[in-house]
Amino acid sequence: MDFADQLRKQLQFLRNSCDAYDAGNKDESIRIATVLRILFHQTTRSTSLFTHLNAPYTKLLSTCEKIPARSTYWANLTVIKISPVMRMAEFAPKLDTARTKNFVSFGDWWRYEKVYLIGALDLNRRDLVLGAVNKDGGAHVAQSLDPRYEALLNGAGSKMTLNLPQGDEDIPFRFGHLSALRQMGYEVLHSPDLLSLISNGT
Repeated sequence: MDFADQLRKQLQFLRNSCDAYDAGNKDESIRIATVLRILFHQTTRSTSLFTHLNAPYTKLLSTCEKIPARSTYWANLTVIKISPVMRMAEFAPKLDTARTKNFVSFGDWWRYEKVYLIGALDLNRRDLVLGAVNKDGGAHVAQSLDPRYEALLNGAGSKMTLNLPQGDEDIPFRFGHLSALRQMGYEVLHSPDLLSLISNGT
């Protein structure tokens, strides 16, 4: 098996899905999650492409910021867009506007950096990818979702309240899960160490 060529194909799938997201198809982020699972998720039953490539020291781009001590709300890969006129309240990927760009170890990137810290809700990249793939249609559709993933899908308690003549209207924030997955796609596609594995044929 030519694992470098398999990496090339998976990264092309990832580019295609990122382009589709940017064109307006936000659900394409579930396919982004599927590629990330293939690349990085290692279990006793399945071997990640990352492991097949024997690349444990490859560093990945992180656009996560250091979360200040005692913070209770931090959306680490996304920004918030609000428009009361359009009744819009949603998360969006930072993409190239991210203020922080560091190259970190795979373990830190995959398991330890927090993607969302919203009260009791605490998610890393692995949590979000597996929630999308294993239960939200990436590879399987489950009757129930991971409660943390479902909470994020439903706005994680974040909402915009409009004071209207007929009464207040609460608009939950949308796309927290999808926008963060899109940002992960951006990070992977801008990780030179990973991209070099294609040409090196490792």
